[in-house]
Amino acid sequence: MEEEKQNYKELLDDLKKKEPTEKEAKENMKMAYINIICILKKYCDLKEEYYHIISLWIIGTYIHKKFPTFPHLFFNAMKGSGKTRLLKLCSSMAYNGKMLIDLKESVLFRTAAISTFFIDEFEHIASDDKRNLRVLLNASYKRGLSVERSKKVKFCDGEDFIVDKFNLYCPIAMANIWGMEDVLSDRCISMTLERSNDMKRVRLLELFDEDDEIKAIKSQLGSVREVDIPLQRTYKQWNDYISNISTNTTTTTTYIPSTNTTFLKRVENSTLNSRDLELFFPLFIIADICGGLDEIINIAEGTSSAKKEEELIENEDIALYEFISQYEDDGNFVQLKQIMERFKIFYSDEYEDSKLKWFNSKWMGRALKRLNLIKNKRKVHGCREIILNVKKAKEKINIFHPVIKQLQVETKTETKKIIYTEADYYKEMGNIIGEDNLQRILKENMEKQCESAEIIPEIIKVTKEEKA
Repeated sequence: MEEEKQNYKELLDDLKKKEPTEKEAKENMKMAYINIICILKKYCDLKEEYYHIISLWIIGTYIHKKFPTFPHLFFNAMKGSGKTRLLKLCSSMAYNGKMLIDLKESVLFRTAAISTFFIDEFEHIASDDKRNLRVLLNASYKRGLSVERSKKVKFCDGEDFIVDKFNLYCPIAMANIWGMEDVLSDRCISMTLERSNDMKRVRLLELFDEDDEIKAIKSQLGSVREVDIPLQRTYKQWNDYISNISTNTTTTTTYIPSTNTTFLKRVENSTLNSRDLELFFPLFIIADICGGLDEIINIAEGTSSAKKEEELIENEDIALYEFISQYEDDGNFVQLKQIMERFKIFYSDEYEDSKLKWFNSKWMGRALKRLNLIKNKRKVHGCREIILNVKKAKEKINIFHPVIKQLQVETKTETKKIIYTEADYYKEMGNIIGEDNLQRILKENMEKQCESAEIIPEIIKVTKEEKA
């Protein structure tokens, strides 16, 4: 017996010796990051930034439990764009990848702890019969959320029910043609795939399980999973860093953590916040180890900006804020029916006729009430009239349009104050002072490392008369 114990102890010691150190695990992550990008480029024709996002995400499937949140991936593409091929390839490299064409609620919550799901043909996710599945998927990107189910168990003295608890947290990638439901989409990093005419790639057969390079990647990342790399402490360092910066704005003392300073400053200088920051933060941590932090931050900023532009067009609430902000804040009553008709005219070019028909006075009344855009209301001869809260609408639209600027255009007879979006602002400046002068001023200010918003004082000195 003692001899067996000794042999067992020696066996454990040998196994421990074979486990990589933290330094070796990080080197494996760096190698895997490069190798995954090479494999993706070998089989799939994607936008350059997609290779980096997907590579970091695949690495993250092996260590996602070290993060409080981990984003879903969503591939939107027309038929024949290679979304199934991409999902299969990612599944072959990810941790315990499972390729599915349908996902049942019970499969999700019973196997989430040990799986990475890749769901193809995920159409009609917004339908009523998928409601319970959507609830689970919405929760599965965040650690700590679970579902409980009771089951009947037989004991010696009878039967009783016990409760099983299932954690939902797991990496998920989805693909479909028709797009994603809004709430679930907010938990995804979305990518749009296009058909490829690169015959060298599209004619390669999908022998992923037999690819030696893919086997090497899985071996590298399998060893990373076994090492306790203290990644979660970066979240606490970030919160401490941001909290101390906020509390020290009126003093000359700035909090500098003993480690990770470069990472924290670089993320702080990005434009990301809220959900976008939450989704990309684990990828930032992985990229910092793999040597691609600056690149993924730039990609994340571009992705976030494109997403916000899309939301500005599609989100009716924002559209309503923008519409109401155009009204004069004169305190007069306006007929609800009249507001509705003006809204339809205002967005006649943005929405399809079928969508415009869906808008009616009942929808408008409820939307204005929900958004707190009604100061007062009354009924006159059966017609509903309201006083609009134009001030609140302007405050809200400025949140969604952070680059809106006020510009004073000086003319010979008057000074006009106009509200411009960033694109219209520079277009108007080009008309006033000439495109060459505008580009010169922008270049000079960029060289001074000034933000574009700070160029206003210099530009407004140039009048229309000076241009002439």
